[in-house]
Amino acid sequence: MKLVHDAELCEAHGVCTAVDPDRFELDDTDHLIVHSIEVAAEDLDTVRQAVESCPRQALSLQE
Repeated sequence: MKLVHDAELCEAHGVCTAVDPDRFELDDTDHLIVHSIEVAAEDLDTVRQAVESCPRQALSLQE
């Protein structure tokens, strides 16, 4: 699976960084950095939680 980040929708609330800090980070200007878009099977539950917690629905998963 691949993680998709819509930068136009993202308002950098940082909820995803709390859920999965190894994958998501806010830079010094509050822009989201996604460290890996490839989602391994063992990481899928955590990434799904981050996707579902995004208040702007700026994250999604694709096959």
